[in-house]
Amino acid sequence: MNSILLHCVLFSLLHFSNAKHFVSMLLDNLTDEANYDKTLRPNFGGAPVEVGITMNIDSLGPIDEVQKNFRLDISFRQKWKDSRLSFSNYKHSGSDRRANVSNWHKNITLSHDFLEKIWIPDTYFPDSLRAFKQDVMVPNVLIRLSPDGSILYSARATIIPKCPMDLFLFPMDSQTCSLLIECYGYTVDELKLSWADDNGSVTILDETKKLAQFNLKEQLLTNYTLNFSTGRFADLEIKFLFERDLLYFILQSYVPSTLIVMCSWVAFWVNREGIPGRACLSITTVLSLITLIGSTNSKLPNVSTVKALDVYFALCFVYVFGGLLEFACVIYLSTKEKEMKNCMKAQEEKAKKYLTSVNASKEISLLKELEHSFFVQTPQRTSTGHNARDQAVQLLHEYKGFAESKMEVESRRQAPLETQFLTASRIEVYSRILFPSSFFFLEFIYWIVYMLLNENSKNLYK
Repeated sequence: MNSILLHCVLFSLLHFSNAKHFVSMLLDNLTDEANYDKTLRPNFGGAPVEVGITMNIDSLGPIDEVQKNFRLDISFRQKWKDSRLSFSNYKHSGSDRRANVSNWHKNITLSHDFLEKIWIPDTYFPDSLRAFKQDVMVPNVLIRLSPDGSILYSARATIIPKCPMDLFLFPMDSQTCSLLIECYGYTVDELKLSWADDNGSVTILDETKKLAQFNLKEQLLTNYTLNFSTGRFADLEIKFLFERDLLYFILQSYVPSTLIVMCSWVAFWVNREGIPGRACLSITTVLSLITLIGSTNSKLPNVSTVKALDVYFALCFVYVFGGLLEFACVIYLSTKEKEMKNCMKAQEEKAKKYLTSVNASKEISLLKELEHSFFVQTPQRTSTGHNARDQAVQLLHEYKGFAESKMEVESRRQAPLETQFLTASRIEVYSRILFPSSFFFLEFIYWIVYMLLNENSKNLYK
């Protein structure tokens, strides 16, 4: 029994030794410089080489709005056929009897060193700012040679492509970033790129689609031809539609700025006599909003585009600053009202003293004149002195009423016209109603408009 087992082990070792020897000789013969020129493409002078592309996205992000780029860690696979490397009909020739493996019909997996011996496509990523292969421990490269000469070349790489962004709808925006794949030197008459599995050529796990601030909604694969001065070149493109997660900005920007505005409205209920408290509250809200705006914009690129968040910050700033101006107007009108009241009080006292001193002498002189007029100059108008005195007293009262009404008109000219203009109290009452109602109405319009614009931008992508 032991002898049989020993013979089996020896036979297996001999078989694997013969297979290894055969494959080594096979690869040496296939890549021999006398038979294989790696500087020339397959089918040189004939039909273009068909290169199929597939890709697995291992990780995605982050997306940098300041630098306008994003990061991809991918497993990039290319597959093409080189008939010069076909060994389906290859047979071992030679006197070495140990290599009793007459032919080989299995795929051969090779190390990255084999790349230096064969022709490979000159694909590259034209919109990448930086790109490099992963070589932790060993280069992450797979080479698989099939009997018919098909070659699968897979490599892990990190790519940082450009991503032009339109921040007009920020932070309710959706951004479209692209990854381009082209041939650098071979035209479409020599090499054609295509997606090997159509829409299934790019795979990505669901957990990879969730980024810190974005969600990957979909990816679109396209292929087309670009015309340059050096010829026509094949081009593949992956479009990624990223939708920004709004919750972060609601918690970090919208809610704080809204609360700051609402805090500025508290001043409308504070007694306007408490000037230090109202001034401190109004100025603090203005400075707090300015600080919030500055900290938010420091994380964004310096662009001239008016962003949706800028519009909301501007709306909040108008209302906060408006509350500060309302406080200034109320203080000004209150001061003027106090001055006018003091002035009226002084005028009333002065008028009373004047009327008291003047009316006494006027009454005596007027009575004398009236008595003289009725009893001396016009005795025929009355029959008794009693009637004449009664008429004199009546005329005296009419004169006093005329003097008092004249003084009242003069005082009203200098008093504040409460029935025609706003007073400090009325401004306070109107502000308590108009500021909150108009702010929330404009905020409602703001969200409706920008949500509709965001939906339109998504439809343009599709």
